[in-house]
Order: sequence, then C-alpha cells, then structure tokens
Amino acid sequence: MEIGFLIKSFLALFTVVDPIGGAPLFLTLTEGASEKERKLIALRASLTLFIVLALFLFLGQNLLKLFHISLSAFKVAGGLLLILTAIDMLYARTRAIKETPEEREKWKEREDVSIVPLGIPYLAGPGAITTTVILSEGIDWEKKLWLLGVIALVSFLTLIIFFFASYIFRFFGETGTKALVRILGLILASIAVEYIISGIRESLGLN
Repeated sequence: MEIGFLIKSFLALFTVVDPIGGAPLFLTLTEGASEKERKLIALRASLTLFIVLALFLFLGQNLLKLFHISLSAFKVAGGLLLILTAIDMLYARTRAIKETPEEREKWKEREDVSIVPLGIPYLAGPGAITTTVILSEGIDWEKKLWLLGVIALVSFLTLIIFFFASYIFRFFGETGTKALVRILGLILASIAVEYIISGIRESLGLN
C-alpha cells in the first residue's frame, strides 16, 4: 500500500468532513446538554459518519453503474462541489445544512441530533460521499480495507474533536478556528482541482 495514497486520502476526507469547522455547530446543537449526553451525541454522530462512508466505499461504484454515470463525469461534478465547499471554508463561512433558526431550535429540543442533522448531512454530506467514491476508483479489496481504516481514523478524530469541542474552541478562539478552517479549505481546493483535471483528461482519453 502506498503511503502517499493513504496520506492524500486522509487529508481529503478529514478536510471535507471538517470536524474543526463543525465544532461550533456541535456546541450549538448540544447546548444545555450534560457532558455525558454530549459525548453520546458525538459518539453516535461519528459512528453515523463511519457507516455512511463505509457503505459508499464498497457500494458507490455500483451505484454509478446503476445510474449509468461515468466516473470521469462524477469526478468533474464532485470536484466542482468540493470547490464550492472549499470557498466557504476559505471565507470561514459555516457550511449550510438548509435549516432556519426555528428549525435549529427544534433540533435542539429533540432527544437526539446525532444522526440528523449532525451525522447526516453535516459530517457525511455530499462532499464526503463524493470524495469516498472517487478515492475508491479502481482499487482492490486490500486497498479498500486500508481506505476503510482511513475512514475509521477520520471518524475517530471527529469524535475526539467533538469530545473536547468546548476546550478547543476556547483555546483557539474564533479567529484561530477560522484560520485553521481556511488552511484546510486551501488544501481541499487543491484536491478538488486535481479531481476536475483528472476527470477531464479521462473523458477526453488523454490518460
């Protein structure tokens, strides 16, 4: 297994999942909850992230074939989607999950916000799913198991970041957190451009 592939996969997935940028949302949705309740929500959200990405790791290519979508077209579309996400990160804008302030209050009043909207669509959103499907292109079962390990690592780090979200946010402050998100956004933009170039080259038969 190439170490470079694993590092690139980790950077791509960790950046697009963006648990650092998601920490303020996690704190908002769990406002008023006890420390134990927060940790349970963080655990369930991280498990949701792992399960969803694992499913698309092993079934994503089959879904593309089912809908007669070429991987090159998916790469270009996915790259454009990731660029939009990266732009939001570069400008330190919170990723939208299509909810009004009133809806957010309703989510907070529910017993469990870990699966929706935190696990899906915030963590395991279109960008993370797209990245997983693209990374799984043409790799054998052994590499898929290694990639599953990368997904597990990203999910675990998300869990740790959410566990200590209040401390991290307090330590870095709003300015420091936004700076970290911007750095991750720049990395994501570079990866997105690479996906688009690769998709165009494949569609034109230039590989």
